[in-house]
Amino acid sequence: MAAPPALSWALPLLAALAGAGGHRSFELPGAPIDNIEVSGRFVLVAGGGCLYEVRSDLSRSRRVVPPGGPGCREPSGVRSKLLLLTHAEAGVDGQLLAGWTQGQGSCEVWRLPDYRLVLNRTEVVSCLPRGSTAGVVFRQADDWYLAVAATYSNGERWPPAGCEPSESSQTAAITVRPVKTLEPRGEWDIIKYNKEPLHFVDALWWGGRLFFPYYRLKAELDRDPELPSMVVMHQPHRSEHSFDLQGQVYLDCGCRSLLISSSLVRQGERGWWVGVFRHNHGDRAWDSTAVCVFGMEELREPTCVYSTHFYAGTNCKVQSIKKSPTLIHSGLVAVYGTVVLNQIVLFLGTDDGQLLKAILNEDMKSNCPEILYEIEEETSIFPKLRLDPVDSNYIYLSSANKVRRIPVANCGRYVSEQECLSAKDPYCGWCSLNQRCTLKENCTRSNSTKGWFNISHAPDKDLKILLRFPARNQISVSASISKTLTSCRIKIVKPIEMPHENVVLKNSSCVCNLTTPVTLDNDCLVLEASLSSSSWNLTETFQLENCSWCIHDGECASCNWTRVSPATACQDICSVQNASKDITTAQKSEHINIHSIKPLWISTLGKSEITVKGENFTHESGIKLILTGSSVCKQEIIKVRNVINDTQMTFALPPTRKEAKSVCIQADGRKCSPPVTLHYVSLPACFGITPNTSWISGGRKIITTGRNLNVVDKVIISDDQRSNLTISECPQNKSEYHYLSPSLSHATEGKVVDMIFKVETTFIPCVKLHYHPDPVFINYQLHTELDPDLELKIYKENDNLNISKTEVEVYLSYMNGSQTAKIYFSVQNITEKPDRSTILCKFKREGTEKIDFSTVKVFVKLGNFELEVKPTSSYIYLYVLILLPIVVGVIIVAFIVTRYKSKELTRKQSQQLELLEYEIRKEIREGFAELQMDELDVVDSFGTVPFLDYKHFAIRTFFPESGGFASIFSEDMPQSRDQTRKDESFNMLHALICNKNFLVTLIHTLEKQKNFSVKDRCLFASFLTIALQTKLVYLTHILEVLTKDLMEQSSNVQPKLLLRRTESVVEKLLTNWMSVCLSGFLRETIGEPFYLLVTTLNQKINKGPVDAITCKALYTLNEDWLLWQVSEFKTVTVNVIFEKIPENESGDACQTIQVNVLDCDTIGQTKEKSLQAFLNKNGFPYGLQLDEIGLELVSEEQQRELLDIDGSSEMMEDGIRKLNTIAHYKIANGATIKVLKKKTNTRSDVDYSDEHCHLILPDSEANKDMKGSGHKGKQKFKVKEMYLTKLLSTKVAIHSVVENLFRSIWSLPNNKAPVAIKYFFDFLDAQAESKRITDPDVVHIWKTNSLPLRFWVNILKNPQFVFDVKKTSHIDGCLSVIAQAFMDAFSLAEQTMGKEAPTNKLLYAKDIPLYKKEVKAYYKAIRDLPPLTTSEVEEFLTQESKKHENEFNEEVALMEIYRYIVKYYDEIVSKLERERGFEEVQKQLQQVKALFDEKKKCKWV
Repeated sequence: MAAPPALSWALPLLAALAGAGGHRSFELPGAPIDNIEVSGRFVLVAGGGCLYEVRSDLSRSRRVVPPGGPGCREPSGVRSKLLLLTHAEAGVDGQLLAGWTQGQGSCEVWRLPDYRLVLNRTEVVSCLPRGSTAGVVFRQADDWYLAVAATYSNGERWPPAGCEPSESSQTAAITVRPVKTLEPRGEWDIIKYNKEPLHFVDALWWGGRLFFPYYRLKAELDRDPELPSMVVMHQPHRSEHSFDLQGQVYLDCGCRSLLISSSLVRQGERGWWVGVFRHNHGDRAWDSTAVCVFGMEELREPTCVYSTHFYAGTNCKVQSIKKSPTLIHSGLVAVYGTVVLNQIVLFLGTDDGQLLKAILNEDMKSNCPEILYEIEEETSIFPKLRLDPVDSNYIYLSSANKVRRIPVANCGRYVSEQECLSAKDPYCGWCSLNQRCTLKENCTRSNSTKGWFNISHAPDKDLKILLRFPARNQISVSASISKTLTSCRIKIVKPIEMPHENVVLKNSSCVCNLTTPVTLDNDCLVLEASLSSSSWNLTETFQLENCSWCIHDGECASCNWTRVSPATACQDICSVQNASKDITTAQKSEHINIHSIKPLWISTLGKSEITVKGENFTHESGIKLILTGSSVCKQEIIKVRNVINDTQMTFALPPTRKEAKSVCIQADGRKCSPPVTLHYVSLPACFGITPNTSWISGGRKIITTGRNLNVVDKVIISDDQRSNLTISECPQNKSEYHYLSPSLSHATEGKVVDMIFKVETTFIPCVKLHYHPDPVFINYQLHTELDPDLELKIYKENDNLNISKTEVEVYLSYMNGSQTAKIYFSVQNITEKPDRSTILCKFKREGTEKIDFSTVKVFVKLGNFELEVKPTSSYIYLYVLILLPIVVGVIIVAFIVTRYKSKELTRKQSQQLELLEYEIRKEIREGFAELQMDELDVVDSFGTVPFLDYKHFAIRTFFPESGGFASIFSEDMPQSRDQTRKDESFNMLHALICNKNFLVTLIHTLEKQKNFSVKDRCLFASFLTIALQTKLVYLTHILEVLTKDLMEQSSNVQPKLLLRRTESVVEKLLTNWMSVCLSGFLRETIGEPFYLLVTTLNQKINKGPVDAITCKALYTLNEDWLLWQVSEFKTVTVNVIFEKIPENESGDACQTIQVNVLDCDTIGQTKEKSLQAFLNKNGFPYGLQLDEIGLELVSEEQQRELLDIDGSSEMMEDGIRKLNTIAHYKIANGATIKVLKKKTNTRSDVDYSDEHCHLILPDSEANKDMKGSGHKGKQKFKVKEMYLTKLLSTKVAIHSVVENLFRSIWSLPNNKAPVAIKYFFDFLDAQAESKRITDPDVVHIWKTNSLPLRFWVNILKNPQFVFDVKKTSHIDGCLSVIAQAFMDAFSLAEQTMGKEAPTNKLLYAKDIPLYKKEVKAYYKAIRDLPPLTTSEVEEFLTQESKKHENEFNEEVALMEIYRYIVKYYDEIVSKLERERGFEEVQKQLQQVKALFDEKKKCKWV
């Protein structure tokens, strides 16, 4: 299904963003990147004063230069200028050349790989911070040479300090030096510039010549600048190895005068040079930059050896090579080119953080570049792009101080084979096995042309459109490959657009008859042709020059037509540039005249309305807006939305990619207006706000900083008590927005409001603005003794507003006769003291005007808030003010006591209800806030996963409830004098159970015995699994037979119940078989995410209070384990000193570790967290067990032992004692606790009974005051349902870990399923087909019962089966909830749950539908995999058998099987006698019994 037109632009961007999630990056600490170089093993990144060696996959790094010392910012101002590598050869190590601005532009030679400094030479590179340096190393006659071009001097009279070039280097521009000395061998190896300094962009070595692209340093400022140039050097005499200037050529890429980036593309003996050119005007326009491609052959032999910029050659005119831009863009800054499948691929970086990919055809014309990656911060791309030399499917992208490793293609964006091949991306191809578009390396069997094929295998790979002129006023269009056409469209684009002109469609061509005369502009016509067949669509644009006679008279000898980009056709780039500088210069002859287009900055969401102002709009028809981005991309034609009047009209612009585009307006029969640049930018981002507070009355000046703020339509303040308040329309500054805070007059207290940006219909949260109550001004003092100057001190209460003196306006009013006069003071400063703040104001009077101080009033104004401040009162008034409230209070109290005593009870009841409401609201709000804001800091590095070895894993899964078998199967059998006789009985029994018919009959016979219980069946299956551990192929055959027999028993009753319970031997046998076959998959794939889940769950539980008696916790997944009786708690950070253990003399000295505990933690819990912190920090345990250590509080006054129960423990009612906590001992933040070895076993190490309590108080105490509640004397009210949000908080904290575990289980790594799963699922499918079961639900249930129910749930609920960990009852309850959600994902039943449903079901209710879809896809993917052959299954089982040889004492298992045989011997023999063909088996069974009976007599058994 095709994407909607409005969203088609976003698909490449979404693909780029989707692929960005997996890239690696390296961040250079403390400095931006100055240079980057790659080799086969590593990446070198330089910046500031540092050089880092990074692995090619960016996974590890090390700093190599300097090996130690200050950070990369020091010494200040150091920049890397050169970074080159010489390749290692036989007997000779490679070398690194690193140039720095320090040391007059020094160059260091380092030997690799040990980075030993070999040579350091000054004045090799530019020491100017912004001076250019370009170098290349090459090999001649077994020696390495360095050719370097640099800006040694910027032409200024006074160069920067420390960067004064010597006289010999004053005008030097290019030097050639041997690497072993770094000294020019003579004057002939030094090329000097002529008049002014030059800026060099690159240095190239190709075909035995040196090439240096550059431009004049002053070209950045010149109004009429010179074109960039390429200087070429060669060796006149190869025997002397000296170089001389061969010549110079100008590089004309659309009259652009600056060169930004360069790349040399090689293909065998051929070569191309690619450059990014830019106009020197400062404004970023749609055509600011362009890419041009020059053949190295045409640059190699300049026709003129004279140079205008160097002292060399003879006087002749320097030639220029003019190229039409391959691609025009608004902000290119970097280029890298390579050849893939004979196509040139260009990777382009932009100044706003985009990485583009363009593919060139043989005419050096580009496709519309694809967005490979976007940097979120939109920092400019570093000019040097480099491919990964180890894996060419990745490219290194540098920006600011970060290097990223980005895939070179987003093949996954193409969903069909036609899309994949039509894209003509040489990196992408169609993987027929996986049925998706991939890189070759990501496709299975990619070496086969049928397995993976790309455009080189496509039948229409060379498809083109051809033009002919068969007759007068006729244009014929056909495809280069003859094929029947389904549609044809021919449109004349320039000079006047005329679509669909009498097109006649034939089989493989179409003819356009021109009936309307076409007036050619400078004999240039642009034609667009589109052809379609059943398998392809093709559109191309052609430029026809000198074709007037050809079209009108049929004389076509001189007509030239070329394929071009729509935006550059029939245009002189220089003239277009001048025409677009000022839209008001539009020619009046065009009739329609454009004055302005607003806005010119919009987001990538588009704009619902832009306004165009001009003249004569109502006189024209068919007005449209033509929107052009990159020159090679398709133009968008937008019809006018509304012509308001003769001077104003509006358009609606669609969403599109981020770039600057050209906009022009065109009417029918008219030329397009001169282009104007329209900037599409990303959505605005908010960085911060200053200040972040305001007083409630508002009017405070707020400054918001961010990016792309000028595309915001509205800025909104969101207040939960009233509708959103728009405070501004369309801020015009890109990075700052100034506004006045609105008034929140309805608010009586401080509150927090959200500041939101509105862009079209999208709302973007910015920052929060904190409102505080209006400032309170106490009084003032006016000092007049400094006459004529006045000094005013205003006193105010301290607050959190951080008011500055520039925000305060102070004035004084007084009566001057009958009029009021005002004096405005100058605020000098604001000083804050602990009790109040003082605002000091001064006013300098001029003249002799008198002030009547008896009429003085002082006013303070802060934004919208204005207040009259009262003067300081005399003492008599102060006493009155103090006594008056006391007298009034006494009267009121007496009045209440005597008259309204009855109302006091009512008031107390009201207060209690208010307190109750307050507590409930508080708990609910805190639970909501925690749910939204709380994040769990998971310990990523949990060390080595403590896997159990295979033997213990198998024993725990085979015998989950019988712990005694672990030691039995580890013991050796008793020794015998007659070893052969001892083994004979077991060998015969083993041979007997290896008889398939006997074993099946034996199992069926045992299962029919009434006293052969379910436990016996499970034990027998486990003993049989161990006995046949080395014969898994045979055991699998037995499993097949028994499963088929079980199906025959169940098919007549209810097939969906098959394998649901463990009521038969085969069901337990299946569980054991899965455990054996999936043990490797469990360890390699599932083990780490499963252990991370257990670890994360433990961390979340211990983050909150845990009751030491009942083990209930505030954070849990299981409602039954929820600790809802908890009081308020806080985190306390203590410094725990771990002393050196005397018994361990080799241990480290004592160390101090910061440990976060809760003030409600017991001493025992504190010890557990301390030991865990020691393990997390050091990676190994402390050495003493929990019951061997004690804690001691260290303080200046004394040292006190900390115990759970001591003499200070609080005694509750009924003689119950409360365990001591951190709060009980009043341990504060920063306290020091020492861990020491206990001398005696104290009460704190025993299990506490009902005589003790911790957080859950006795029922008689529940209604008493709780300490630290903040409401002494008032009852705390607790309801369990108030804390159910803690379940959701815990779920959210571990949600990503749970989903990662689930998807690890039901995903297919490398598109392969474990052999055991694929085999058994295919077996079930085959059985269903043979039994003609057409209901797909039956097979789904069979698979669910056999794998998730029988194996995975057992593992998920029992981590101790897999790891060496202790499972607590609380963890078991939480894992049960997760296991339930896991099984619900496999259920076919639709879950309809109401409000009364259990919380463990509601917790994952919204996730289950998604999980169900993934499970169905998992089952389908397994079924769609190619079936396994018998040899593949048997090979896998044989390998697993060999892995487990000698793991168990198989004789123990055989002995246990024999005991069951003996117990039911008569029944077994009777069954064998009734069946045919078991005569020989009966004899073998009798022999086995006889041998074991004889052993019993000898006390062997």
